[in-house]
Amino acid sequence: VTRKSLTPGRPTEKILELPIRPGFKAGTRITFSGEGDEYAVPPPGAPPCAQDIVFIIREAKHERFHREGSDLHYRIKISLSDALCGFTHDIKMLDEQERVKRLNMRTPVSNVTTKVLAGEGMPKSKEPGKKGDLIISFEVAFPTRELTDTQKAAVRSALPMG
Repeated sequence: VTRKSLTPGRPTEKILELPIRPGFKAGTRITFSGEGDEYAVPPPGAPPCAQDIVFIIREAKHERFHREGSDLHYRIKISLSDALCGFTHDIKMLDEQERVKRLNMRTPVSNVTTKVLAGEGMPKSKEPGKKGDLIISFEVAFPTRELTDTQKAAVRSALPMG
């Protein structure tokens, strides 16, 4: 940072290292007391008054995950046939090391189905070693055009009412 200094020998530039811990949430404040501009000429023998420097953590949007507290939300788009018959989906995790979590769904899912993977979310900054959950939801793609009579008959015979 560049700062105004009234004290002889106090550098006008200083490098500050931010102690960002895993799991910090948006809005977390990191304060460096007395490291800002000096703004008053002190009485003889007293040090000048210096302002604090405050950094506020912001979260960047992520293309695959949405954060809520320590939980991560992930949405999978799947076909209707995969929703009914089951599927496998690999989720590339956010850890420092390359890690993939394989999801094997064998039972039918819908647009209201969620799957929770405990402990696979964001680190909890106030509870070292603990993580939130990964909450997976599904977006099922339904046909956008009318099915033929043959297709309708095939679906009805494969999925008897009951």
